[in-house]
Amino acid sequence: MITFYDLAAKDPIKCWSFNPWKVRYVLNLKKIPYRTIYVDFGTSTNSDGTPVHTVPSIIDDKTGEAVTDSYKIVEYLDKRYPDTPKAFPPGTEALQAAFYKYFNEQTWDLAILIIHSVPNILSKESSLEYYHRSRAAWFGKPVEQIRPVGEELEKLWEKAHAFFDALEGWYAKSSGSFLVGDTPSFGDFVVVALFRSMRIVRGEDSEDWRKLSTMNNGRWVKLLNDLEKYASVEN
Repeated sequence: MITFYDLAAKDPIKCWSFNPWKVRYVLNLKKIPYRTIYVDFGTSTNSDGTPVHTVPSIIDDKTGEAVTDSYKIVEYLDKRYPDTPKAFPPGTEALQAAFYKYFNEQTWDLAILIIHSVPNILSKESSLEYYHRSRAAWFGKPVEQIRPVGEELEKLWEKAHAFFDALEGWYAKSSGSFLVGDTPSFGDFVVVALFRSMRIVRGEDSEDWRKLSTMNNGRWVKLLNDLEKYASVEN
């Protein structure tokens, strides 16, 4: 059994954050038994005394090993459970690493778009206080002022369009409908984790979601839908 630590939110929202979604997709792909413990922002220990330093984190109950960081968690799961479907198919490890680094670099600005909306889904006052304080310290301004506006926002979307156009070109060279063929891999889950997080936090009626969901003629929402069977939050 894997114990998976994810961020808490208001009911009925369960998994909402970009990085935990990457891990949850892979756990579901592998069909590894797991349970989720939801923690609040600023929580240093869980209610049972288990240390929680970052989210996502896992503890493998079989070995007692604790792993943090979504990429390292997925590497661990591939190695520790070799008889399950691979998140990093053999021979694609270098490609996956390069893709992951480039994707994160190119989409960081898009992630900034949801920062001001996250307080709307947090369930506890302590989480709200920590979130506002920590983000203000990171960006040097209140949460409400972090989102770009005007020309800066326009340039952000221009950059996003250029990146996803390039990404579509990469996918077009695949022999299947996924990044490395007919089988989904970690790179695919990274892409759809961003889209799922944006849809949950900003809402389907938001202008941000409209722009993102219609990019490349809805190509990435199709990918999101194609991977829906790995998006269970029941554990």
